Amino acid sequence: MLVTSLGGWASDTAATQSQLATLKKSISYLQSQLKNDLKKQTKAASALADVEKEIGELGKQVHQIDQKILTLKVDLTGFESEKKRLENQLADKKERLIELVRQQYRLGQQPRLLLLLNQRDPEQLSRMLKYYDRFSSAQAAELREFQQLLANLKNTHLSIGTTKQAMLDQKAQLDKQLSDLQEVRQSRESTLAALNKQIKEDKNRLSQLQANRTRLEKVLKEVEKSVSLANLTQNNQKFRTLKGKLKAPAKGKTRRRFGHVQDNIRYDGLLISGKTGDRIEAVHHGRVVFSDWLRGYGLLTIVDHGDGYMTLYGHNDALLKETGDWVAQGEQIATLGNSGGYAEPGLYFAIRYKGKAINPASWLSNR
Repeated sequence: MLVTSLGGWASDTAATQSQLATLKKSISYLQSQLKNDLKKQTKAASALADVEKEIGELGKQVHQIDQKILTLKVDLTGFESEKKRLENQLADKKERLIELVRQQYRLGQQPRLLLLLNQRDPEQLSRMLKYYDRFSSAQAAELREFQQLLANLKNTHLSIGTTKQAMLDQKAQLDKQLSDLQEVRQSRESTLAALNKQIKEDKNRLSQLQANRTRLEKVLKEVEKSVSLANLTQNNQKFRTLKGKLKAPAKGKTRRRFGHVQDNIRYDGLLISGKTGDRIEAVHHGRVVFSDWLRGYGLLTIVDHGDGYMTLYGHNDALLKETGDWVAQGEQIATLGNSGGYAEPGLYFAIRYKGKAINPASWLSNR
């Protein structure tokens, strides 16, 4: 899934459908190249890509179901509160009706005709008729209100029942998805074991690592070129003014820093530790320009912030944003994972300026 943009998440007016279509068309061949490149990889590497994509899709579905259940819980709380309010009103209304019946009893339940026949004083008769009319009208109004409250309470009971059933249905679906996800994760373990065995036997490990880096560079180059072809309005809030002020995309500790050298490869980002499923948040608003699996980086999201700045989020367990999505600062865009062949969960986070890697730690407020 390739996506694009420049500019602000709040206003999408400049990014017309035709502009987005032009952009997608200009970078669509990159997806084809990635697919062809995947076919050329070893069987174990291709299998890892397939199984991690499946984990990502299932993880996204689990996240969506969790959000639905959360919404239903909020609805249920509201319905339960409404039920309590209506029951209190009905109790008050019931007491009021009982009092009206008592008043009627004290009047001797006299119909209007008897009042006319029994009264001799015209002024007294006039007062009694007015009182009787007001009393009858109040009684009728109280009865109507009581009946309406009963109807509202019945509807609330139905809403509660419907919401609880919907929660049960969503929970059953969630359990099924979690079961499927567990099976796929177990499949990944065996696939990863086979790949690691192959890597140990491979004399060209360094060349493979370098090839992974080259793939990312190629993706970034093509994305930058494609973004420049789209005539999209830039946002007035500049990314470059936020150095040292950005909130980290994940809460964990930094496990590997920018510039760290391993296997003769210089690390060009941060590796932030965490648990599988932790929130990954966009550090600044922008638009997703890449959302796919890339060898060496797993499920990778790239967000364009305009002025040549992009942020990269790799090794995700699930990608939550689709083609063309605007994202806000602090908005969840993925869940933390270990895709890309890693044994331990962690987030690869990098910042690029016009394709060049820059130290993310100097841009974050708490690193």
